Amino acid sequence: MVVGLSGISGYALLLVTLGLSACANVTPDGGSARGPTEQRLDELERRVESLESRPEVHAPLRTREDVLKHRDSLVAERGKLLTRYTEQHPAIRDIDRQLRILDLQLKSLEP
Repeated sequence: MVVGLSGISGYALLLVTLGLSACANVTPDGGSARGPTEQRLDELERRVESLESRPEVHAPLRTREDVLKHRDSLVAERGKLLTRYTEQHPAIRDIDRQLRILDLQLKSLEP
């Protein structure tokens, strides 16, 4: 006796559908194909890793005293580094950049 599609129960149809969808995710070499969800997860993981590897960001200094204290520590650090490096060294140039930013902050904090 031949049973038509109308005779297949919903449960049997679900099993056939799941079986076919599982076959669709297998590559010809037997490996599993990467679906869009897995690709998206990989992309998000890469983005999180890149964000975690970014340099630390410090909160802005609020008072004039905080800015001056930080500026003094940078000047002292710059002095120590100048005993080993020239003014063109990236560490010295970075401190010089930070000092310029602090000087601008000081100007904006002045009455």
